[in-house]
Amino acid sequence: MQLVDARRLTGKNILGERPLVIVELALEAGETVSSARAAYLTELGRMRAALGLTADVSLVTRPHHGGVVFGYPAPLDTMLAHAEASEWAAESAVKLVGGLAGSALDPKRLEISAMLARLENPRFALLADACHAKRIPFLWDDEAISLGEGRSSRTYPLGSLPALEEVAWDALSRVPTVMVTGTNGKTTSSRLLAFMARKAGFVVGLTSSDGALVNDEVLASGDFTGPAAARLVLRDTRVDFAVLETARGGILRRGLAIDDCDVALLTNISADHLGGYGIDDLAAMTEVKTVCARAATKAVVLNALDPSLLALIPDLTVPVILFADVEAHPEGARALAAHAETCRKAGHEATTVFTQNGQLVLSRGDQETAAIPVRDVPITFGGAARYNVENALGAIGAAVALGLPEAAWLSGLREFGPRDNPGRGDVVAMGGTRFVLDYAHNPEGAQALASLLSGLKRHEDGRLTVVAGSPGDRSDADIVAFAESIVAMKPDKVLVRELPSYLRGRALGDVPELFRRVVEGAGVAFGLVEDEVDAIDRCVRDARPGDLVAIFPHVDREQVATRLAKGK
Repeated sequence: MQLVDARRLTGKNILGERPLVIVELALEAGETVSSARAAYLTELGRMRAALGLTADVSLVTRPHHGGVVFGYPAPLDTMLAHAEASEWAAESAVKLVGGLAGSALDPKRLEISAMLARLENPRFALLADACHAKRIPFLWDDEAISLGEGRSSRTYPLGSLPALEEVAWDALSRVPTVMVTGTNGKTTSSRLLAFMARKAGFVVGLTSSDGALVNDEVLASGDFTGPAAARLVLRDTRVDFAVLETARGGILRRGLAIDDCDVALLTNISADHLGGYGIDDLAAMTEVKTVCARAATKAVVLNALDPSLLALIPDLTVPVILFADVEAHPEGARALAAHAETCRKAGHEATTVFTQNGQLVLSRGDQETAAIPVRDVPITFGGAARYNVENALGAIGAAVALGLPEAAWLSGLREFGPRDNPGRGDVVAMGGTRFVLDYAHNPEGAQALASLLSGLKRHEDGRLTVVAGSPGDRSDADIVAFAESIVAMKPDKVLVRELPSYLRGRALGDVPELFRRVVEGAGVAFGLVEDEVDAIDRCVRDARPGDLVAIFPHVDREQVATRLAKGK
């Protein structure tokens, strides 16, 4: 047995509705979950008794392939100290299972005892309980707590929390909030929804894989899709509408930042990022994304083309809005019709969004209430980018669920263009060559982009070059599948870069070698480049009229944009 990780899930999470202290253990051949559980509880009980705490905890157990996760609730103010105790117990349990004596209590007991005394804050729990009773959002971290959200919030450092009677409770409330999750399309959908909300006059807090913003002001750059990003925008007193891109990593590492949201939009789920945090298959990944669906209080918006998402519907307690690009995938019509029939039998109208006769159509019950031609939605490139047709459909569903005025979301669809969505299907012309930038990082993303590339590649002498790479935390099979999806685009050349800062346990050269075997095995020219900028320079030097270059930048996106803006 081996300790893989010990941490806190500080919000709603894959294991349940409450914050938890958790440990993840890897089990070896012959070891069982029950023996690991017994050893962990024995050592946890020994430390807790030494600290003057009750030995028993309400343990949650989640077995997975090759290991198990144990978790239990702890007081929020002292959770960090309980996490230390839990980690010690897991390390000591590893010794027990290995036939050794458990760890000595001291000096760790003294360290944790001092932490408990330092962290204990009675006002913390009182404020949390009061917010729960009054249905006011409560956000917390190791530095501060916040009561309410956005413009109706107040944030206090942990060292100077107010007494209950000092809080102006009537001034605190929530703001409309949507969580956007899924495998592909999260960032585009989030940006488009934020754009629609701004058209309705809201000051919008947005988190995404490119940063955290309030309207056009960048609060932080980089991948901000976890709970810290959500707290950042929800604590900004200018914000009166929040769009939170919510990725699997943040959910698994820390849980959600808030107990609930108004609407959850789930774009799709595929077998990406498997193997970490005990998430071994598509069913487990669906559980992760479902955490957002469980948090929704008004509606959940689902892609009707995804069987994993459709399977969630019977367990959801809020209305479901389905969307589907039926023109590209006629089988989606059956799912929409079945949903409409289920809703009719339950005595309420179904809301669906779909494509029909070249239009994006919103339907409520038997009435089509709004439509817009696909050609009028710039990010679809006249319908060539079917993945953005899907993203637009999902955004409509979420906008309707959030109560945005029809005029606002229709205007948003017409005006939101590639410049508002950098790195997601950008098309930049340089001389006679067009460069397409997209953050496709898995087979589904590459397959989606293929439709756009097919529509753009019209010159009979034009060549297609694809520039890609992959982090090392994907399995060999996942990297090979990504390379095969690139080869399926029928490129003339594939240029691959190493990602030194994303090796994640692999040796230099491992990932490019997997790409090389697939690419050269398919008879396609293969090359190594230092980075995407190097690839652009090579393509410019070798360009001829009609060439098309697809770049999947994982890092250095700003450098790529700067190089393309520079021109030849």
